[in-house]
Amino acid sequence: MKLTLRSLLVAALLKMAVVSAHAQTAPPVAEPAAAAAPASAVPAAPVASTPIVEPLLSPELAKGKYKDYLNVRYAADKEARAAVHMFNRKQTGGVVWLVGGGAFLGFLTSQTGTKTDANGMTTTFTISPFGYLVFAGLPVALAIGKFSRFNNGELYKMLREYDKTHKLPGYVVAKLGKSDYQ
Repeated sequence: MKLTLRSLLVAALLKMAVVSAHAQTAPPVAEPAAAAAPASAVPAAPVASTPIVEPLLSPELAKGKYKDYLNVRYAADKEARAAVHMFNRKQTGGVVWLVGGGAFLGFLTSQTGTKTDANGMTTTFTISPFGYLVFAGLPVALAIGKFSRFNNGELYKMLREYDKTHKLPGYVVAKLGKSDYQ
């Protein structure tokens, strides 16, 4: 059975939607409570190499680009910089979904119409309104999901908690890659 290019593209898009739907993160699993330390035990030193004394500014209060402010603030903290880089990467992914989806929809729209080949055979290609909804809605929905989960407000909340505990949340640790630590 030979599949046309259109059928292959539709199948690839649907497969990509199914795979990305299954790639959602699970809530972080609570760690078991540690055994109580004896009263004579010395408390452990914080993980961060230099304590940060000034409070973390929200995205609205930071002057200039928020990511630049965070990179300066956490210059000595490798984990925090990796989390900032990961949030930036995910936001860029949202833009890629919007631009790529728009380009793909534009390509499909340009292919609509009637074509006649050299043998006189006429072929008509149209896209139903539901097709436009699927091909426009899917990339937009994925982009909105990325923008809402990895915006600067969420980054601020995560880093505010990180300043208190010096531990990244599970959903951030699960998404960090090698490129985020460079």
